Amino acid sequence: MHCIWKRVRGPFYRVSCAEHKWESYDIQHSGCLLCGAHHECSDSLGTNKCPLIHTDEGGLCCTITGYCIPTLNLSDKEFVDHVQFVAAPGASHPPMPKLEEIQSVVRWFLTGSQSTKCKSEEITKTILKYQFALVKALKQSKLRRHRSSASTRPCVVSAISQALHHIKPKHVRRASEELCTFCSTHIFKCLNSLRLASVQTRKLNIIIGMLYLMKQGLVIQNVQWLPRVPALSQCLPHETSLEKTFKLCMKLVCETENEIKLALRQRVNLT
Repeated sequence: MHCIWKRVRGPFYRVSCAEHKWESYDIQHSGCLLCGAHHECSDSLGTNKCPLIHTDEGGLCCTITGYCIPTLNLSDKEFVDHVQFVAAPGASHPPMPKLEEIQSVVRWFLTGSQSTKCKSEEITKTILKYQFALVKALKQSKLRRHRSSASTRPCVVSAISQALHHIKPKHVRRASEELCTFCSTHIFKCLNSLRLASVQTRKLNIIIGMLYLMKQGLVIQNVQWLPRVPALSQCLPHETSLEKTFKLCMKLVCETENEIKLALRQRVNLT
């Protein structure tokens, strides 16, 4: 490359000169415009003969070509008080809630006054629906009796059976301490296995969402992450009362399930 540069820049008027007039034509190469001398920077400090100066970052730079010599700066002190080590992305996990915190949330949501009030309102609505269905069945029996000109009274047992066939009675069950402990333990194990990133900002929503998921259980890729607990269907309020009574989003169950599936996909990709 230097031969090509000499042909382009020649002829030169001096054979040698004391003060060169350098021109850089490559990252590590320069040529003198007066005598055609060649200067090449070396990557090794042991064989480098360039006039060097120190840079602000602690490196060495050639004053002819401007090429920075690769250097490795080591500290003479092992410990310093002004260095802050930042953990690499993905190296640390978000802190998970403790078992006692999960138990307090589960116990409050299953046995609290708000939950009991919601279940009582659901029972009241069911009783009203049952009364309406029973009155309707009795009226239909009365109309059939008038049309047939029969003197028999309507069969109350038949009307009750017809009303029960259309409306499934709801049962209220107060959550026991054993049920709260069982659900809290499995939620704690699931959270520690998944390491959800949003568990600190949405701790309440995620715990309650997992409670609703435990009514049917959560099985993904033949792995049971949450067990099926049918007793929760008699203890948990209806999802439509979450926003009105508890000021929570009605979609928290779907959002929690989506976050768990997303965490599982990320876990598979990392492994």
